[in-house]
Amino acid sequence: MRAREWAIAGAFRDPAEYDIPDLPSWRVRRNDCGGLSFADEDDEPFIAADHPVTVRR
Repeated sequence: MRAREWAIAGAFRDPAEYDIPDLPSWRVRRNDCGGLSFADEDDEPFIAADHPVTVRR
């Protein structure tokens, strides 16, 4: 799914009409060394970065 399609569907129509799933609610955790991880409500992290960096797009 392209971000543009999601943004248009979310702004002007019901995203479910386009088979766009609801966004999950994630927990964001930071460790003492600055690491970052994302996890579902009760699960282990599904993605993590020990040394995240800021990027420009």
